[in-house]
Amino acid sequence: MCMSVKKDRVNIAVSKDIAERLARIAEGQGMTQFALANQILSLGLDLIEQGYTLQQIREVALFFRVMIELESVPIPGRLLDKLIADMYKANPEVVHRAWCEAGRMLASYVKAVFGSIEVAASLVPYISKIVPAKRFEVKAEGDVFVMETLGVGYSTESVEATAKAVHCFLDELGYEVKESITAPGILKVKALKK
Repeated sequence: MCMSVKKDRVNIAVSKDIAERLARIAEGQGMTQFALANQILSLGLDLIEQGYTLQQIREVALFFRVMIELESVPIPGRLLDKLIADMYKANPEVVHRAWCEAGRMLASYVKAVFGSIEVAASLVPYISKIVPAKRFEVKAEGDVFVMETLGVGYSTESVEATAKAVHCFLDELGYEVKESITAPGILKVKALKK
């Protein structure tokens, strides 16, 4: 790293391709390269000082993008569970259709953005940190898909709704559900490629 000091500035050497990208993005943002580099480095250093690794920063940013693109809305888990349970008691078919549609929409997104469920499964370690579940594991290897969750939903109705979404998600991706276990707070699904 080559550094030279001029008053309150320090020059840091970067590779040519990084310098070109910085120049292009700074111009597109209407900023100087100095200002953009300062903001990027300040933010990155703040996150690293908070304990994030570079890989975690990339994956959190990707996950945030996915949440925005899917128009996800954060809602307390217990409130969502109550809404599902109340609606399920009134009209279970409406709940199943809505959650099935959500599962199919997510599958279409996975196909369009990630290409396959195997690639999308790489986000699971980060999703598992924000979903209201004590355990959230997904394995998608070859022709086999297995999802095991513990603490997903507080009621039988919400677990059944989630199961419907997962079944429709898998069907849309070309999997056939072979095993599905549901109980309050528990969902396990095993599926094979059709």
